[in-house]
Amino acid sequence: MRSALAIVVFTAAGVLGCSNESPSPGTGGSGGSAGGAPLTVEPYLYIAEGSGSLLLHEGDPIELWGAPQGGHWSRIGARVGGFGTDTAKLVVRARDPDTQTVIVEATRTAPMVPVEGAPGLMQPDPTNMYNMAHVPLCPADDGRGIDGAKLLLEVQVIELYGDFSEGTTSLGVVPRCPSEAGPARDYCTCECGPDYVPGKCASPTNG
Repeated sequence: MRSALAIVVFTAAGVLGCSNESPSPGTGGSGGSAGGAPLTVEPYLYIAEGSGSLLLHEGDPIELWGAPQGGHWSRIGARVGGFGTDTAKLVVRARDPDTQTVIVEATRTAPMVPVEGAPGLMQPDPTNMYNMAHVPLCPADDGRGIDGAKLLLEVQVIELYGDFSEGTTSLGVVPRCPSEAGPARDYCTCECGPDYVPGKCASPTNG
């Protein structure tokens, strides 16, 4: 179910704030090349400019966001404990939960800043939403569709320019199109549903 879209790095600005919900426990991670201690990783879903983020728990839905450049993506960040520098590499993989096959992978190098109100935790700088990993989930090329399908989301954070410590966590999630009826939802359910082929779906702007 490899996405046909390329992963592109953008520079548009956005605003993000973290939820105070209790996170799903991570699986830890292995030490980096310099033998640093494993990082703790609490993945979250970026929602929208000014609307903050949601820490992810097992079985949670994740938004299929209609990106300006086309396709539907999910925007993933993480709160990280034990981080010792100001730059991280985020690697997010969506896997088939049955076979563990990687469906798509997205990577982002991001500046890290302290999480307000959470001493000891760092996160990608929330003043720019493109510091999050943008995961292109559809359209896909295998015809199965992604809206409502179960995925295993794996989030890895690697500390750069320090001990190169790293941590990884995984949890089950369910990509979902917008719940509000309208052209955007219709376009998403077509593009992210089964039996997609190029040209099948009418753009919400072009009809």
